This record gives sequence, structure tokens and C-alpha cells, in this order.
Amino acid sequence: MEIHFNEIFTDLTGHKPFPWQQRIYDDFIRGIIPKVCDIPTGLGKTSVIPIWLIALAGKDQDVYLPRRLVYVVNRRTIVDQATEIVNKICYKLRYAINYESNLLYPMASKLRKMATIKNNEGNLLAVSTLRGELADNLQWRFDPLAPAVIIGTVDMIGSKLLFSGYGDTKRARPLNAGILGCDSLIVHDEAHLTPGFSNLLHSVQYFQNAFRANTVTPFLKVLELSATSRQGNDKRFQINGDDRRHPVVQSRMNAHKRLHLHKVDKKEKPVKEKLAELAFRHNENNSRVVVFVQSPQEVTKIYKLLIEKLKKASEEIWKKENNSASIPKKVKEELQNHKESLVTVLTGEIRGRERDILLDTQGMRPFTGKIDPAQCVYLISTSAGEVGMNLHADHMVSDLTTLDSMIQRLGRVNRFGQTEAQVDVVYEKGLLMEKKGPLQKTLRLLEDRIKEGNSDVSPAALLQLMENSDSSKAFSPPPEMVDTTDILLDMWSQTSLNDFSGRPEVAPWLHGIQENLPETWMAWRQEASLLSSGDLSNEEIAKWFQKCRLTSAETLRMPTFRLWKETEAKRWAEHNKDEMALILFPDGKAEKIQIADLVKQSSLLNFATIIYPVQLGGLSPNGFFDGQIKKEVNDVCDEVDDSLQRLVLERVGSDYHFVPLADWQGMTIPEELEERNADEWHSWTSLRDASRKIETQYMKKMVFSIKFRRAKEWEDEDNLQECWLVLLKEKGSPEKKKIKIPTVEEHNLEVANIMNIMVKKLALPGKIREALFLAARHHDTGKDHQRWQRAAGFDANNTSFFAKPSAGGINWRMLDGYRHELGSVLQALDMKTIRIHPEYDLILHLIATHHGWARPYFEDSAFPPEIDAATRQQVSLDIMMRYTRLQERFGYWQLAWLESLLRRADGIASAQQGASEEVSDE
Repeated sequence: MEIHFNEIFTDLTGHKPFPWQQRIYDDFIRGIIPKVCDIPTGLGKTSVIPIWLIALAGKDQDVYLPRRLVYVVNRRTIVDQATEIVNKICYKLRYAINYESNLLYPMASKLRKMATIKNNEGNLLAVSTLRGELADNLQWRFDPLAPAVIIGTVDMIGSKLLFSGYGDTKRARPLNAGILGCDSLIVHDEAHLTPGFSNLLHSVQYFQNAFRANTVTPFLKVLELSATSRQGNDKRFQINGDDRRHPVVQSRMNAHKRLHLHKVDKKEKPVKEKLAELAFRHNENNSRVVVFVQSPQEVTKIYKLLIEKLKKASEEIWKKENNSASIPKKVKEELQNHKESLVTVLTGEIRGRERDILLDTQGMRPFTGKIDPAQCVYLISTSAGEVGMNLHADHMVSDLTTLDSMIQRLGRVNRFGQTEAQVDVVYEKGLLMEKKGPLQKTLRLLEDRIKEGNSDVSPAALLQLMENSDSSKAFSPPPEMVDTTDILLDMWSQTSLNDFSGRPEVAPWLHGIQENLPETWMAWRQEASLLSSGDLSNEEIAKWFQKCRLTSAETLRMPTFRLWKETEAKRWAEHNKDEMALILFPDGKAEKIQIADLVKQSSLLNFATIIYPVQLGGLSPNGFFDGQIKKEVNDVCDEVDDSLQRLVLERVGSDYHFVPLADWQGMTIPEELEERNADEWHSWTSLRDASRKIETQYMKKMVFSIKFRRAKEWEDEDNLQECWLVLLKEKGSPEKKKIKIPTVEEHNLEVANIMNIMVKKLALPGKIREALFLAARHHDTGKDHQRWQRAAGFDANNTSFFAKPSAGGINWRMLDGYRHELGSVLQALDMKTIRIHPEYDLILHLIATHHGWARPYFEDSAFPPEIDAATRQQVSLDIMMRYTRLQERFGYWQLAWLESLLRRADGIASAQQGASEEVSDE
């Protein structure tokens, strides 16, 4: 059955395609991907996702189109909106695959055939969101052949691409880099906002092109989306005459927006006061008025000024209506509260949870199209509101900004051409007398239009303005770029190295060097006081946050240089100087630190996260860091992910009890034990027994525990006190029937069968295909070692060797550092079929790296104990030299991609044999 774009697009999105969407589909279906798609705001740039998906299913077999689309934008809200769009598409495809008569059935059927194995859950498209949330369901990397959409921020995607994924373990970093860096289309939305990331993507393509002679998989493709591209006309995919004649496009392109410039003398009236005054002029209308300014501090000041104006106006009306010269205190408070509900503030420095709530408040809902305003509502915003959400205002008040930013702001006003919008822009007197720069160029361009009697700033008018030779000079200057070099890539890609001070933090390569960088994140957790004041090591604290990760809903961010700049922040830090906090570094390490030292050692905080105890306060009701707020902060970890549960398990002598972390009041005093509630206390036998009790009561699985209080030597045996912080997680689907644990031979055969399917669908070269098959066939032979078998819970004298651990998992202490992958390599060295194979290096490397090690080496403890020192030294050298030779041959990302095929064949086979992903990729 043939796939018809127009009908499919309409079914998937709910509206017919614009002409430009049809044209870019025609390019995609022929394997042509433009470098830049420069489409005005409001014309559906996000639709490249369904367009790519329809083309992927509809293209001819000999046409190449990446099987993964990675949608990257530096705004959290649009990440969530894009995820919602794709999830709706997935739902429609899951429904369609069951009905051949459904319009989407041919498309769904072709997508299903691309995957390695048929997905029993009916998910034909893997969808994952990477924005620092637990929301990453890992679907995108489960099957590297399955079509996938990955949606994330510059930080999350860029760090993974550079083998340094934020929050990733060392073993996951090459896997993630390989899958993202090959056979993927990275769509960089609002690319003008993050030119540093564009520069990085182009650098990646440059280094990949150096390995064209040894290509075994398609490399990265890049498509930049922007309404204000810095590229020249010859490189852009743009709207044309057909688009301009489209009635819907016409109404949006020619939407009425009239510009008024206001010059103020800051000695007579500051810009903020003029902005508040102009916004207030709309108060009598049922309008949505957006006020844009450049700094978060100005947002707060304008908010207070506007609230005061609105309050005075409402009080005058009340006096007049009630024929009264004074207003009762209660009425004053009601009027104040009502006016505050009509004015919303939005900046990038709000904690994620409060930001989520903000988007559905009475004052914000009119701007997101959920309701019509019953009276005038206001939104005061920084650049956080310029992009990243379907924001719609009737009028705009703004300070002067650069042309690219001004175009984004104007895109939020009268988006659908339904009203007559007034745009007021305020600037300071004497601006043109200062040294010329982007602001002055922007003002000149706008003034010249008004002098010519043209105050139109519709999208069509702005396109004409962009044709002016001075328009590019009115853009904000790009940040200083940092070059990506082969030396840096060598360091980043050696992911199995332990502490290596020469490996630089990747953020400058993601963003360039900017004034507001580096940044620091802040979060508040109930367990922070326990972890920071207990007997724990920094490594143990880091492990806890790997298991109970911080999410973007829990954090707010600020430029590092501004952390202690404001007076109230300094006072707050001074007041809490002796209190302890935690730092999480970008590489996943943690450190306990006094707040006094936080202030003194600000350089520690570059791209790090500070975790404060909730008792310290410091967070305003609106989600801003505020040193004046003493109230305990609401820990929102459990709200974000209700599948998690944090408990405190306390043992006193021969008894123990457990309570939710939020309810724990501190260690029980031994004298009070006689008065305890017997139903809440149990007889202590072991931690394992207590774990079972907890799991039974909460019907969740204990996934981690950490002892933060150890018994002291001087304590009486009957009153020994110990405390554990415990993390529970939902068990998920009902318990399956007990599954037979596969032997090493059975598992190796299954992985080889999966690999056979993969390499045939990928049409790899014959010798590479054989290498992957042989690596799969022998990858786990090292598990037949008695040390691994005993650690996995089996009798080492058994005649059968098992590939997965028994109930209870691996006993890591008993394993004592042994790595079965290295054991498999040692056995493979003696196999003639491998030794004589032309891809001998690749086979051994794939076996060595199938859990992320051997990049470039193993620890000495990873060897079987019977191997002598000379052999260890020679094998270690061979592993490192083999890694170097293969990376020089295939390149950084292609070698990691080849590794990922074996790792994912192993994961898929393990899942089919009943093991979890965590076990299969130990």
C-alpha cells in the first residue's frame, strides 16, 4: 500500500500541511536533508518530526534517511511539548497496526519491520525525553535498529555526544555516544540561541568525515531550525510564493503588529517605570499583555510597580462603587491578592516544579490558549518566554534588545493574525550616542522604518527587514567558540579511565564561552542533612544520587557569578555558614561542604548542583532563590516520581522500625523504647530480613540502601543505634512466573541469533558481520569461571555454568573485581576461528567492551586470580593498543556504535530470557 503524505500528515497532526511542509517531505523522501530550515514563528517548525517519520516509512529501500531523530532545544518547555506531540503520534500508530483498513497501517507496518525484533507492547516508535529527568525510559537505546525520537536539551544531548553524558555511568557513556553519533538526524531547534552547539555539531561532522574510507554505518546528519538564521540565503530552506499565497500562512505572516518607540531619560523616569506605565494602559481591556525585559532582577521590579498601579486603580473603583473614602483592611488584601493573580512572572531561574504549576495558573492560562481572558492579564518575562512555548499575547511592551531577540519576542504577539496588536519598545535617551553595537543597529533599523511611515512589524515585514545589509550586525554577537580537537576527543572517549584530571568539563564546547556561563543548579532535599552530617564517604553520597536522581522539577539554575552577589543571598549564606550542604559535580561525584566554604570556593560550583537541607529555607513561593525566606522548602522528589519512596530504617539494639523520610523525627532515644508502638517495631535479625518486611508492606522493591549512622564502640549492646536511608521503587508489571536461568552456552547462542538479525537488516560488510557474530557467540564465556559462578549464587562445581545471577543478584564482594568480559577475551585468544579471522582485533575489542570497559583498559583486579603478572601486563597492553588501532580506523563514534550492537544484542537477548536491563548491562 502506498503512503500518501497529505492524508497521513493530516491524520497524525490534525491539520493539513503547509506548502513548505510538503516540499521538505519531498526532500526527505529522496534522502535530501537541508542544513538550515529558516521558517517564521507560528508556521509549525516542530512538524519536521512527523514529516521525517512519514518519509522514513515511505522512502524507497535504496534511499537513506536516519532511523533516529534527535530533537534538541535549549528550552525545557518545548522539550515537554515536543514529547507530547510525539506520544500522540505513537498512540495513533499503536492503534493502527491492528487494523489493515486504517489509513496509518502501511506506515505502522513499515516502521515495525525496521526493528530487530517485534515489540510485543506495540510500540513502533521509541520515544525518550532527556532533560535531566527520570523520564528517560531508555527506549531510544534498547534496540539501535528501531525508529526512535529522542527529545532533549543541549546539555543532555551534547554531553552524551561527547562521551561525557551528565548523569551517565562510565559504562553507559560510549553506548550513548555511539547510538546518538551514528545513523541519527539531529534537529537543532532555535539554533540561533545556541550557536556554540551548532559549532560542536559541525565539528563532529568534520571528524566523522575523516573516516569516510572506513564507513560501515551512516554518520550524523544535522538540520538547524530557526526563525532568525545567521546563514546566507543560499544555505536556507525557506517559505516561498506558494506558502505566502496559503490563506492560513497569509493571516499569520501579515498579522497586524504596530510598533511604537519610546525614548526615556533615566534621570526622569527609569525604563522599568515606563514599561510598567505602558503595560498598565491596557488595563481596561480584556487583553493579554506580555512585558519582555532582559534581566530577572528587572522582572521583579516591574512586577512590583505594575501590581501597585493595578491595586491603586482597583481601590479607586471600589471607593467609587461603595461611595467610601476608605477601604477595609480585608478588602484591601482581597484586591491585592486578586491583582497578583492576574500578573505572572517567568524567568529561567524558577525551580522546575513551580514553573510547571505556573503554566497552569489563572494568570498564565490565557497566554497558552487554554482560556480567554475575562479581564486584562499580564506576563512579565525574560528570554525564557521568547521561545519554547506556544505563547500568545494580544499586545507587547518591551525594553530594547538585539534584532534576533526582538524577532522572537514579536513572534509571541498576535501569532494567528486575529487582533490588532500594539508593540511598545522603550529605550534610554542617548543610546545612539554610545559606542555602536547590536542594540544601536537594531534601534537604527526600527527608527528608519517608522521614519518611512512604516510601523508594521508583522512576520512578513520582518523578513523584508532581514534583507537589509545591516540586519546581521543587529544580531547578538555569538559567544567565543571553543575548538573541538582530536586530543580532546581522545580524552573524552577513554571512558573507563578512573580519576583523570586532564579530562575537561564539556560545557564550553556545548555553549561556547558566555557571560552567563558557567551556571550552578540548586536543589533542596530532606535527606541532605542526613547525608552531609553522617559517617558517609563522598563516594557513598554520589551513589545515592545516582539511584535517587535529581530532576529538573527539583532544581533552579543561576549564573555562578551571581550566586552570592545579591545582598539577601549574602546574608542567607552568612546566617547558615556553619550548616552543611552537598555538591554534585557534572561527572557524578559528590562532596560534603560547609556553606561558608561554598561562598569562598565559588569555582567549585561551575556547572555543579548544590543540594541544601530543606530546613534552611531560601526558596520563595514562586520558586526563586530568596535569602529572606526562612520557611522550610517543600521537597518535591516524591511528587515528581510517585513510584519512588524514601524511608529511614532505624535499628535500636535488637529491634527496628521504618518510617517515610518525611515523617522521621530523628533517632529514637533508648529510654523511650519501652513506650514504643509494638505494631511499628520488629525483632532484628538481618538487613535482608528487614528489606523483605519493607517490600511487603509498601509493595515496592528496595533498590538501594545506605547506612548513614553506624553504631559507636562505646554504646551498650542493647542500645546500639544504626540508621539506613532506603530507596524503594515500584515493581512495575506483576511478577512473572519464575523463568529458567539460561546457561552461558544458551545465552551466547541467543545473543548470536539476535546479532544475526541485526547485521542482515543493516547490510554490513561481510567480514564486519562475521566479527560481530563471533563476538556475540563467545562474549560471555568468561562467566564459566568459578569466581563468577559463586558470586552469582551457584555452586562452582556444577557441570552447567549459568549466564545470569540467581535471586539476590551478584555478590560484588565475592567477585572481588573480576570482569567476565576479560575472562572471555582470554578464552577467545585460544580460539582458532577468532585468531585467524581478518577482523581479529575487532572481535576481541567487542568482547572486551560489551559492558563499557576496555576504553582503554581494565583494572588489574579484573583478571582471573590465576593469571600471572607477566601475562596480565601483556594482555593489558594488547587491549589498549587494540582500542587505539580500531579508533584510528573507525573513528570515535563509529567504533562506539559497533560496540553498541553487541551490547544491545546482549540486552535484547537478556530481556527475552527474563533478565532486567540493569542485570544484562551490569
